[in-house]
Amino acid sequence: MRKVLVYALAVAVTVAGVSYAAFAQPARSRLDVVKARGRVICGISGSTVGFSFVEPRTGEMVGFDADFCRALAAFIGVPSVEFVQHTSASRIPAVIAGSVDVVFRTTTVTYGRDAQVDFGPITFYDGQRLLVRTASKIRGLEDLNNAKVCTQTGTTSERNITDQMRLRNYKFELITFAQPKEAFDGFVAGRCDVWTTDASQLTAFRATAPKPIDYMVVGKEFSDEPLAPIYQENDSKWADAVDYTVWGVIQAEELGITQITAGSEGRLKELGDKDPVAKALLAAGDGAVVRMVRTVGNYGEIYNRYFGPSRATAIPRQGTRNALSRNGGAMTSRPFR
Repeated sequence: MRKVLVYALAVAVTVAGVSYAAFAQPARSRLDVVKARGRVICGISGSTVGFSFVEPRTGEMVGFDADFCRALAAFIGVPSVEFVQHTSASRIPAVIAGSVDVVFRTTTVTYGRDAQVDFGPITFYDGQRLLVRTASKIRGLEDLNNAKVCTQTGTTSERNITDQMRLRNYKFELITFAQPKEAFDGFVAGRCDVWTTDASQLTAFRATAPKPIDYMVVGKEFSDEPLAPIYQENDSKWADAVDYTVWGVIQAEELGITQITAGSEGRLKELGDKDPVAKALLAAGDGAVVRMVRTVGNYGEIYNRYFGPSRATAIPRQGTRNALSRNGGAMTSRPFR
């Protein structure tokens, strides 16, 4: 009997050990999959002015979000990006299904969404406002009783405006669209009295109107919209790659490492010799940050490329959370040491 018990115990321990080993063995990280594939499959809007859109002259996908896709590819050392356009409603299902590696698509960090996907660091701080015709009497939420309101389906903007109207017991008609451009076109065509979404999108699309002076962004921000990349849950290697891509371009701006600087070995050596923080950043990942800054620039360069003061789609950065933390904003990196 004793021999039987000892044997049974040995079998149980062996089975438990094998089960634990199998359980502890991590699934293949998406980082390994992407490197083997040789390209990043990046979900974007593709029709949001400033953030991701097709450059008419070249046919190339460009924009703030598109540049972060390219930065990620450069950071992990793969040669190309495949852009896949998604609506607000389809982006999270695409991440969950694994048909995209990451989504950079003006996605607000929320508790409910975080239960389905993981978020990377915030790339842009935003807030919801209203776009109206200059001739309109609407100047804020208090003027929206009986209004027709355009917005995008499946967004925090849709929920926010609905909550605000119901809170005031206002009558309203909500007209929804799949894409921001569709909502803007519907507004311009007169289908609604106001278009509401993130202020950055309102400002950018207003600049594309034949006569921007005919339209105004009005009202106080009535929501907090921190925008960040999303990817599948529970994959720490891939999460690190996405997260340190964002933090890397931010720290590059903090240290004054520009796209031109990243292309000069002599200048990089000079920076590294003088500053141990810069030295650690430049050495990280066998030059991962250098590769991506050489490709798209630092955070400030990416921002100014699409929202800088010389652009028609200019969105002031100074005095907002999109400024570096040392300048009173919220943009800051994590140490690369």
